[in-house]
Parts: sequence; structure tokens; C-alpha cells
Amino acid sequence: MQSRARRSVSTRPADGKARAQSSDPTGSSRPTPYLGEGRDGREFVRVAVLMNSDKPDPCSAWAAHRARVDAMASALADSSGPVRLRKATSNLFRPRSVAERTEIDAASLNHVLEIDAQAGVAEVEGMTTYADLVDAALPHGLAPAIVPELKSITVGGAVTGVGIESSGFRYGLVHDTVSELDVLVADGRVLTCSSDQRAELFHGFPNSYGSLGYATRVRVGLVPIQPFVRLTQTAYAKADELFAAIGKECAEPSCDYLDGVYFGPREFVLTRAHLIDALPTGTQTSDYTWMRQYWQSLRQRREDYLSLHDYLWRWDTDWFWCSKNVGAQFKPVRLLLGRQRLNSVTYQKIMRASRRWPLSLLQHVRRRTESVIQDVDIPIANAAAFLADFESEIGIRPVWICPFVVPGDPFSLFRLRADTPYINFGFWDMVRSSEPDGYYNARIEELVAKYGGKKSLYSRSTYDEKTFWTEYDRSAYEALKRECDPNGRFPGLYEKAVRQG
Repeated sequence: MQSRARRSVSTRPADGKARAQSSDPTGSSRPTPYLGEGRDGREFVRVAVLMNSDKPDPCSAWAAHRARVDAMASALADSSGPVRLRKATSNLFRPRSVAERTEIDAASLNHVLEIDAQAGVAEVEGMTTYADLVDAALPHGLAPAIVPELKSITVGGAVTGVGIESSGFRYGLVHDTVSELDVLVADGRVLTCSSDQRAELFHGFPNSYGSLGYATRVRVGLVPIQPFVRLTQTAYAKADELFAAIGKECAEPSCDYLDGVYFGPREFVLTRAHLIDALPTGTQTSDYTWMRQYWQSLRQRREDYLSLHDYLWRWDTDWFWCSKNVGAQFKPVRLLLGRQRLNSVTYQKIMRASRRWPLSLLQHVRRRTESVIQDVDIPIANAAAFLADFESEIGIRPVWICPFVVPGDPFSLFRLRADTPYINFGFWDMVRSSEPDGYYNARIEELVAKYGGKKSLYSRSTYDEKTFWTEYDRSAYEALKRECDPNGRFPGLYEKAVRQG
């Protein structure tokens, strides 16, 4: 594939004209059906994609959406005291204290409302999973610009959190590919925000983790795709050489997706994925959805082919490599679980069950461990030094390596430098410990600060409050909190991230 400049994510139709917007009683805005020109020159009405409907109808799709949002907004406005969402899935990995809070049911806000192929955008509800969004977009020859690695991750969760994947070296993080949001705030209002409208909320929503409000609608950027990908694996023995190669790809991409794995000292693998429209003659796609493990193949194959669908979910089957913690690297266990249960949702259920009685009793009969489930973002110039210290002090392996760029928009609660690519290091395991609980997670926070990085807040944090607010913009957050939640019905960001609120 020829080298290309980094592609931008379109949020406007090819004709450059903004679509008409209409406000509904909840305060959200939605695209109205509009006339376009078909290939034969005749005008047609663009039709929304309404999931679970035999006859897609843009009017009914949006009417049903407004009814769902109205119900949720009314429930919030009519309640009192602290609140939290009731939802079907969660990808947060930090302890939560038990507290009396009114639960607002958001589980029904899980619909893909519209795929606008011409504009290159999808309109989705906040609790829509990326699995459903990908299934809706692929028939149009499109996919979200960033598809986070686990099927259960929701669009709203990836925006209010910080979502990433292997196209980040082209497009940035999930929130960099979103052009508009509807946010339900504490008094029941639904506020539409973008870089041009309520810009402070738009730029402050990522990394707020539900402490300012909940995304009821998200406009997601889509990019053209092909049905297959060709993977090439390159081995490196030196970290500096690996990160130099990544830096070149970030500056002038030669592939469509890029990530790597650190298996141990002097053992790195960098994977370049190239979109292709057809398989070479005599070639078949590999299948890593049952008996074979994708992450093991990286050290065994220098070239591989996958369907795009299977590539996007290559990490979900074994939750990267975390399935080894339940013995799923052994074939009898994989046979027993079956293809349908080999996925990140199953492993999440097992992990959460292990914290409850009677499985929680195991912690008293085995050597003490500390759960270290973290993603951290380090400027590329400091990546090799960070990894060396991490290996020396923490020692978890493998480590996911996912580069991304910073397109430039200033997101106030997750500020990053726009003059450098970053490396996301993902590591998820238990560390045997004789240290006080929290020691290793705190040490990671210190290393991240030492190397000028930023830590995601989806998992355990140990910051004291003063240090926390040196990393995340307190003044910007408090201004938004006064606007969106002046009475503190939602847990504050520090309360959620550190105090287990």
C-alpha cells in the first residue's frame, strides 16, 4: 500500500452542506430526513437504519428515541438525591462502595438510529455497543474510525471514558472522532454539544465518567473499509527500534491499523494491518474465535489474513490474553466453554464473581496479590524508558502497545500534547505482593507522571486529591459541574475514580 497522509474523519456530507437540525422536547437535536441525489439522478429520501425493525423508518426511529430519552429524563427530574445508571454492561475495573443511590435505567438507550453513508457518520444512542454499531455500519462499507477492542464497550462509555484501538495512529482517541453529543444532566435537561455549541461541555465530557451527565446520543465518525485485512508481523529486539518504526508510521502511515505487543525483554512484535478488497488466490482467512488464540499467532506467523469483522474483534475472544487466568489457553477448557462463551463478557462475569462470596474466600488461602489493570499513555520519546522501568518494577507480561496521535482539540479533562504521538501501554494481571495493598498501582501512577504521561481512570486509582487535580483540570471540571450538576447528584470525578463512589 502506498504511503498516505493521515485521514481525517468526515462529519459533514460530501457536498459540504450542514444537515438541518430540529430540536425535540428533551432538548436534543437530530438530523431531519433530507433529499439526496441517487446514482440515476433522481432524488431520494435518506432512510435511517433502525435496528430490530423490518421496515426502517427515520421518523419512527427518532420518535422512539425521543420517547426513551423523555422517560429517562423524567425519571431523573422526578427523583431526588444521589443517582447512578442502571445498565447491562460495564467495562470499569475499580472497586465501588455500596451507597444508597437512585438508579436511572439506561439499558434501553442501545439503538443505532441512523447510518449516513454520504456524510460518513452514525447517530447512535449512548448504551449502543460497538458490536451493534459495527454490524450496522459494515454493510455500508464503513466502520467507526476507532473501534475499541471489546464488543461490550458502549459508545457513550468510550466517549465519557477514553477509548482507543489500532487506528489511533491515524485518528486519535474515540472522542476525537465524535462531532456531537446529547448529554442528560442532573435536572433532566438534555444538552446538545459540539465544538461549536456548548464547546466547554463537549471538550469536558471525555474522561468525566458520568460525573457530569450521561450521553443519550452520539454522532460517530465513520471511515471506508474493505472486507479483509492482510496482517504483517515484524519482530524487534530493541525498544528504541520498535518505537522509531511506530513514529514513522504515525508521521506517514503505510498501513490502516497498527499495534504491537511486548512479550518480554528483546521480544517485541509490531503488527501492520492493510485493508484489502479480496484475498490472494488460494488463501483463506484465519479463525481465532474458538480453538486458536490470536495473541499466540503473533509470534508464529509473519503474515496472516482475517476478515475485517474478525480483525476488529481479534482481542475480544481471549480478552487479549487474560483468558489464561481462567485456563482458557488449554484446549479442553476452550472446548467446554464453546465459541459462544469465549468472549470478554464471560471473563468479566468470572472476574466479578471472584470478588463475591464464596469465591472471595480464596484470597485468604492463597498468596496475596494485587490487581493491576491499567492503560497509560506516554509520549513516544519516553516510551522505551517507561517500559524499562515498568519491566523492572512491575513485570507484567505481555503488554499491549497501541500508538495514537493527538489531532489538536483541547479536551480539558484529558489534556495531551499535540506535538507528539503517544504510546498506550495496556497491562492487565495480578501481581504477587508483600507490599501494602495499592502499592503497585500507586507506583504506576508515579512512573506515568515521571515520563509526562496520562493514566486512564476506568480502573483503580490511588491519587491523593491534590495530586489528582494536578493531572486533571480542576477549574474546568468545577465550572462544568456547577452548570450540569450544581447539587451534586452525580458522584464527583475524584469520588468516582479514587474514593470508589
